Parts: sequence; structure tokens; C-alpha cells
Amino acid sequence: MRLNGKNILVTGSGRGFGRAMAISYAAEGARIISVARSKNELNSAKKAMKKHGAEVLTVRADLATDKGISKVYEETIDTFGGLDVLVNNAATSPWLTIDEMTMRHWDTTLAVNLRAPFALAKAFYPSMEERGGGSVINVTSRSAETGFVAEIAYCPSKYGLEGLTQCLALELKPRNIAVNSLNVASPPGMRLKPTELTLQEAANMPNEVKDKYADDESMVQHFTDAWVFVAQQDGEGITGQRLSTRELAKVLQEEGEEAAIERWKGKMVDAIYTPRDWPKSVRYQTPDGGWKGLVY
Repeated sequence: MRLNGKNILVTGSGRGFGRAMAISYAAEGARIISVARSKNELNSAKKAMKKHGAEVLTVRADLATDKGISKVYEETIDTFGGLDVLVNNAATSPWLTIDEMTMRHWDTTLAVNLRAPFALAKAFYPSMEERGGGSVINVTSRSAETGFVAEIAYCPSKYGLEGLTQCLALELKPRNIAVNSLNVASPPGMRLKPTELTLQEAANMPNEVKDKYADDESMVQHFTDAWVFVAQQDGEGITGQRLSTRELAKVLQEEGEEAAIERWKGKMVDAIYTPRDWPKSVRYQTPDGGWKGLVY
């Protein structure tokens, strides 16, 4: 019960990485504010968290809108009085190339993936400061490191999220609030479900495909310690870092918390752009879950 008494908000917690994080936090005693667009997925995630005896508030909201942001803030404050940890996990990716991308797709992707994390951090940091400090966790991926075909809006949103993390870390440290980015991961030998794949769509996939995806249980088993550790940080701890879930979990398991603190505390992150060989070909995902390729 390492998070007993903590109020933790996880966006995009109806499925995937965010769902597993929320379940882990619930199992550690936190009160959870679970945010997603799908009512069915919210209810499913709540049921999984309730198995651990957690108190769960579900908020169905569209984070691409100011109305959705306000709804999340108001219901959280009305129900729990304040927030200790904000996990900006919600993300969308239309998997479209420049020929297919519309400005509506672009605006929605940037609104959910980048604007919403800023809006939620801005809304909740006074509450976190009033409660003595807290932690903001911005979930990121390799799409913040290099470009990919058909991620022409998604990659810029994740690059931007890294910049937002650094700026927020500088501004919120004096208020005893940590701000870190956290790279997604799956257990060894397994894959994360694609961002846009719903629970129902995943359930209907052939077993030979479905069995390759990490389930809640395996994610919680492998990564709870890492996710709890990041949630426990404040402005006096690790802040301004780009953390890998898998690397952090390994360090905590093999070397302990003191080693993790020594490795990452008191440091920030610079983006380093390293030249690499141009690929001969690339594969990219399509909206229907298939794959296409380009040859150069």
C-alpha cells in the first residue's frame, strides 16, 4: 500500500498502458480518477481496479476540448478535493500519411497528445502544491526520438511533450512538483496493443495475434514497482528526466531505489540529434491495423 491516501488521475486508462498503470496504482492503495472516452472501457477498468478495493472515479471526457478538460478537473476536485499525481497517458494516432492527413486529424492529435497534458497540468498544479507537492508523469514513446511514416502528427506531438516536460519541470520544482516523461514498454517477448485498438477489437482478433499482446496481469506484474516509484517523486526527488519503464524496473529490481535515485536525481535531459543511415525501406501501420511499406 505504498500509495495509500494518494489521489491519482490517469488519462486514457480505459485500455492499454494507462489501464495497467491505473490498476497498479489501485492495488497500491491509491484513489483513482480514471479518464477515457469509452463508457464500456471505463467500466471494465473500474471493475478491475475494484478487485483491489480501490476507490475509483470514472470520468468520460473528450480531452481534445476545453469542456472535457473542465469536466475532468471539476469532478476530481468535487469528489476527492485535490490531486497528488497526474498521469498524462491519453493519446491518439490516426496512422495517416501526408496525402491522407486532414487538418482535422492533425488538430485532434495535437489537442489530445500535447494540448491536454498542458491544460491538465495547468489546472491541477495549484491543488498539488496545496497538498505539499506531487508528480506529473507524461507518457511518451520512441516516436519522440525519431520520425515514422504515417505518424506525421503523432511524432510532433510526442517531441513536443518532451519539451513540455522539461519546461514544466523547471517551473514546478519550486512548488515541490516533479515532472518526468515515461516511455511505454511491454514485458519481454510481448507487444503493446496499438494505440487505437479498442478492447472489443482486441478481443475479436485471432488468437495467434491476440496472444502476442501484453495483458493487464503481465504489465502489472512487471512494471508496478517502476510506476509507483515515478508516482512517489516530487520536486525534491527525480524531476526533468526521460525515464524508460523497462530500464527503471530493471534498476529497481537489481540495484534498488537508492541506485535509481543516484542515477537520475539532480539531472535534466538534453535532446541529442544523431545522424544515422538512411533506411532502404520502411514499414508503417495503417488505420485498419495492417501494414504498408515504402522503398527508397
